Amino acid sequence: MKTKLKRLTVAAVAAMMAATVMAGCGDTSTTTDGSSAAGGDTAAASTTGGGRTAGSKDTLVILSAENFLGNWDPTSHTTLAQLHAEWICFNRLIHMDTDTQELSPELATSWEYIDDATLQLKLREGVKFQDGSDFDAEDVKATLEKHSSKDSVTTAWWSQPVKVEVVDQYTVNVRMEDGRPYAGLINMLCMVPVMSADDIADPAKLSAGFNGTGAYKFDKYENDTIYYSAFDDCWEGVPKTPYVQYKYVADSSTRLAALQTGEADIIERVESEQVSVLENNPDTEVITQLTTELKHLFFKFEVEPMNEELVRKAISYAIDRETIVNDILQGYGEVADCYVSSTVWGYSPVDNFPTYDPEKAKELLAEAGYPNGEGLPEMTYTTSVGFYVKTKEYGEFITANLQAIGLNVKFNPVETATWNDMYYQATPCTMIDGGWCPPGLEPDLKLNPFYRSPGLITKFVDDQLDAVMDKEASELDSEKRKEILANEVYPLLAEKCEDVPLFNSMSIYGVGSNVKGFKSLPTTSFEVKDVVKE
Repeated sequence: MKTKLKRLTVAAVAAMMAATVMAGCGDTSTTTDGSSAAGGDTAAASTTGGGRTAGSKDTLVILSAENFLGNWDPTSHTTLAQLHAEWICFNRLIHMDTDTQELSPELATSWEYIDDATLQLKLREGVKFQDGSDFDAEDVKATLEKHSSKDSVTTAWWSQPVKVEVVDQYTVNVRMEDGRPYAGLINMLCMVPVMSADDIADPAKLSAGFNGTGAYKFDKYENDTIYYSAFDDCWEGVPKTPYVQYKYVADSSTRLAALQTGEADIIERVESEQVSVLENNPDTEVITQLTTELKHLFFKFEVEPMNEELVRKAISYAIDRETIVNDILQGYGEVADCYVSSTVWGYSPVDNFPTYDPEKAKELLAEAGYPNGEGLPEMTYTTSVGFYVKTKEYGEFITANLQAIGLNVKFNPVETATWNDMYYQATPCTMIDGGWCPPGLEPDLKLNPFYRSPGLITKFVDDQLDAVMDKEASELDSEKRKEILANEVYPLLAEKCEDVPLFNSMSIYGVGSNVKGFKSLPTTSFEVKDVVKE
């Protein structure tokens, strides 16, 4: 079937801070209720026209390209597979339409700034968590303070902790810990999963299984598969398909075969060369989605010579991104020209962004005192294999680019678990391939973890960058904030050259033609509550 291309328009969120918006791993098994089975009848099947055998219409089977952690605390990670899994179970306070960037109520029915630094939210009444408890202001307070706490992994997304005042059972006031205005606060509330205060008070319960207010409840985790069932008391209504199974399958060819035979209904991260196979099959479709994920080559600043700006800039000018996207990725991506994806609010192309210019790269090496790379140590370039698409292929190509300007570079592809261990370490290699897929369209979801001192991957420390990011984050006028991002933040990032943005990733999903209502999002999460299997 024909590929469906979904691409965001990058529009401003008009009057973001303005007046009130109104409107009504293995064999381990964990369960939320002690049940030993869930997920519906997968034995019943029907044959579609082209030979694909569709599973039970009661059960939607999705194959993940990344492993789950087995710890279900939403504040304990920044892992994509976990974020996808959470999106199925949890609600957020405010909904942002990822196509139009318009805001609408979710668990908050209205919100307004009562002063420059304090956002007041009115909360939806009559909402229940999946364990039967009632949702109220105490849950919002516990969620936001836990999510932004320095003790949580998710603190990486925040510039500082959040403080919440409970005004009454269904009203809260939210502000940053230091009392300063924060321009990105509303955008941040569009991505934080709202948890139960009782769960947060009991870490063992919080990590044992999801307990949200969304359309599907977590039943168990078994054999690399999360089993969900419809939450009958969901305030949004009962989802159209009773059961969902979300299963980790590492190999892309295995995922493809499962979709073709009908064992799976939706598969993630289809390889570019597999697209034509699905397009030529009347029983399958391909959906592509440009995402918030930006792929980078990260420099490890504590490993020489990555502490030398001219060497970093030489590397950035030596890489041919156009060939990577157009030839190796076969057009399934977008050449980077900024430090956030073009799908993110506040994106703007950067005038001084490095482009492919090997002669300039050689000049920069000579200026640094290393003509043709002479005098530089061997550098190790590490990448994962098996999660991100084509990393080995474009990694070999980048290595050749760098060798062409005289650098002694050793390419080191490793399996994903090893790469995960190396990614956040200070000195495991000279440079490392990686990506970051923010769970929302707020630019600080990328800027805070990567570029506030010390950088999450690079460990780079720079007071000038910290100051200019403070400036953009405190500007409440959305148009002025975009100007600061475009004219100050992004150009300074290019000048410092902390890393090399390579390309904006494109999600490629394979979907059974009988699956209707699946919605992919630029965050790489997806909506399934309206899915039906015909």
